[in-house]
Amino acid sequence: MKTKDHANKISRPPVNLNTKLFLIFIICLIVSVLTFYLFVFMNPQFEDIRDQQTEQQKEEENIKKLLVQLTHSFEKKHINLDDVDSIASTINPVTDNHPRLGFLVANAKGDVLFHSNNKKIRSTNIQYLLKQKLAAESTDDSSSNPQYSSFISLLSLHGDIGYLIIEGPSFEPSFNPTKYIYQVYIGLGCSVLVFFILFLLCTSPITRYIKQIEGGISRIVNKDWTYSIPVKGKNELSFLARNINWMTEQMRQRFEKERKVEQAKNELITNLSHDLRTPLTSIIGYLTLVKDKQYKNNEEFEQYIQTTYSISFKLKNLLDELFEYTKLSLPDVDMQFQKVDLGGLLYQLVGEYTPIFENRGLDVKVKIPDDAVFISIDIEKIIRVFDNLLSNAEKYSHENGEIEITLHINEEQVITSISNNTDQIDSQELSHLFERFYRMDKARSSKIAGSGVGLSIAKRIVELHQGEIWAESEQNKITMYVTLPLHHDTTEKEAVYAD
Repeated sequence: MKTKDHANKISRPPVNLNTKLFLIFIICLIVSVLTFYLFVFMNPQFEDIRDQQTEQQKEEENIKKLLVQLTHSFEKKHINLDDVDSIASTINPVTDNHPRLGFLVANAKGDVLFHSNNKKIRSTNIQYLLKQKLAAESTDDSSSNPQYSSFISLLSLHGDIGYLIIEGPSFEPSFNPTKYIYQVYIGLGCSVLVFFILFLLCTSPITRYIKQIEGGISRIVNKDWTYSIPVKGKNELSFLARNINWMTEQMRQRFEKERKVEQAKNELITNLSHDLRTPLTSIIGYLTLVKDKQYKNNEEFEQYIQTTYSISFKLKNLLDELFEYTKLSLPDVDMQFQKVDLGGLLYQLVGEYTPIFENRGLDVKVKIPDDAVFISIDIEKIIRVFDNLLSNAEKYSHENGEIEITLHINEEQVITSISNNTDQIDSQELSHLFERFYRMDKARSSKIAGSGVGLSIAKRIVELHQGEIWAESEQNKITMYVTLPLHHDTTEKEAVYAD
């Protein structure tokens, strides 16, 4: 079926449009987050804080080294904790070199034995300071108090326990919360703006393509069926465009077919007017002569009646053929399939026509295999096909010409051909030979009887058998070919129905 063929040709798109949009969203989101990070975390305030932290770390390292050096000096000089002068003489040179630092020496009870002139060190609560130091060491969290700048070393002098404390400058980060919040708002706004701009740029090809499809549909709605929507990419939109193009092509073909049907109707009216007017005119003419008694004797009267009867009979045959063609054009044609020897059937038909052929001096050559060729056919309708072909071969053959009937088979079908000598037929006329009510100009103008429906009926019957019929012409010889399937599927009646 056509629908199935179309479904096979157009497969589902490999790239899902939802996936593509999701990836675009993720990329835009990542870029906007990076933009926010650059605006907020690359703030100069954070650079100043990092510089201050680096400077403090260096100063703390120097203080720790100085604390170790002083501790070794006290232990090396064997200074007693009660000897304040010796303690002062050891520490004072160091305080001169480090005026920003405060120095303090206390005993195990926390009593201050010596302190430098630094104001901060003189106001230091030794007991509290020791508790803070012990708490920080017990939790192993040196970052619990980032502004804590006191460094303590244990002194062991002549059995006495004391403490050496060096107080450094406190770290006060220069951080402006208002400016930081303002920077956060700017970063958030810029990241949102970047997200929307980038998302619009990435999705603009998709929206443009949707508008292009919309414009194409508008043109198709306005019956511009020659327009084809460009197929871009491999997603749902390209799949939609391809389907729209297919439907447009189907509509164009249907419109073209309807136009041809309308043209055929007009030709039918013209042809019927020509083919029916002539016998009706003759019938009316002869009946008028009889009615007006314009005959000389009874013999002439009988001749008029006989001629009228013959013409009326031909008119009846023409109307019967029109009725038969109409019946065969219906979708529910009743087919009576039977297994028949096609070769034997052809032999019988040729035998019936042999006297007619011989009467015109036509030489008949039959090439049919001796072995039986059984196929499933509707006998009555197939006889109608070959009867029409043999009749045409007799009507249009030259006097003393030759008619050749052949039959051969292959793996899938039976091929029958009927050839006869006649006037040369050009390819344009040959292509219209099986159209309904078509008669060549020579045939229409000649005295050869015919309605132009016979070959159309033959074609329809062959199509109902899932076969083919066509004609080929070479010089003064025309050959009619009929192919019928060896194995006929009687269930596929719908497939051969012509709209």
